[in-house]
Amino acid sequence: MTKKRVTMIIGAAVFSAQLLPAMADDKLAAAKKEGQYVSYGMSDDWVNLGTIFANIESKYALKHVDTDMTSAEQITHLLAEKDAPVMDIADIGYDFTARLLENGLAASYKNTSWDSIKPQYKDPEGRWAASYWGAIAFLVNMDKVKELPQTWNDLLKPQYKDMVCSRDPRISTYATASVLAAAYANGGSEANVQPGLDWFKTLRDSGNLRNGVVLNVGSVQKGECPISLVYDFDGFAKRDATGLPLKVIIPADGTVGMLFAQYISSVAPHPNAAKVAIDYLFSNEGQLLLAQGYAHPTRDIALPDDVKTKMLPASAYEKVRFPTNLTSFSGAIKAIADGWDKLAK
Repeated sequence: MTKKRVTMIIGAAVFSAQLLPAMADDKLAAAKKEGQYVSYGMSDDWVNLGTIFANIESKYALKHVDTDMTSAEQITHLLAEKDAPVMDIADIGYDFTARLLENGLAASYKNTSWDSIKPQYKDPEGRWAASYWGAIAFLVNMDKVKELPQTWNDLLKPQYKDMVCSRDPRISTYATASVLAAAYANGGSEANVQPGLDWFKTLRDSGNLRNGVVLNVGSVQKGECPISLVYDFDGFAKRDATGLPLKVIIPADGTVGMLFAQYISSVAPHPNAAKVAIDYLFSNEGQLLLAQGYAHPTRDIALPDDVKTKMLPASAYEKVRFPTNLTSFSGAIKAIADGWDKLAK
């Protein structure tokens, strides 16, 4: 554990008693008896989760283990492990929550901050709630790109040939939201994603979309992705991790704000420890720590100036579109996946 990490944990502990909602003794006692919890898709380097999990261990003596995976992989693992469950909690893209619910994979639990979470950020039955969101952005390596793109259609310019990195929207929330964002920027909507698919076909046919490069920290660090389509918080994290002159740009012609939902497995081996972890994530302290990881908290909490100054101004997000509802958004996601199948041929 680094000195920086210790300082953050101690700093959080100083005010945790003032910010955390009261926790039932029986839940905490049961959690301590379980002693641990397992997560999927919640790696330490994602939205400051490493600090959050370290604080939970420090405060409640609960060990944590994560296996990093995509939202699609979570569903696959949970279905395969239903008779021998492993996972307790997970972080899943909003675009996969419909599949989560259809398969009965999430338990009903309303965390201790439930009443202060806005309706659009939670399931009425308590099967999931989103603790943060992120906006699709351009992450630009200024060593590689001299003229910074400001809009989606800027990325179609010849000067960006073989420079734009994205992912496959059939398996990646990054890419799904990018297609929908491009649709909005070109007159589309959740009910009409075709403009986004058409735009990506044009990007591919222009030669500007890179093939054969996996978008991750390594590819960004090696300069293989001069322009990356990422969430804003992940762009800032990649900037910090690589030390490169990376700039996060919110497209001026519109983008998508994607929700990230947390849930407890319906067959969680450590259900009480899972509840304690979820309670902490949605507490004032947990929400502040997410903001320190550049994520946008879903609860209305006051952010200190030193946190706000590290993030883009509110004016940059004036054209962010959020999911209207799960049914409509899920329909858009299916249309994007089906359309991408045709595009990939």
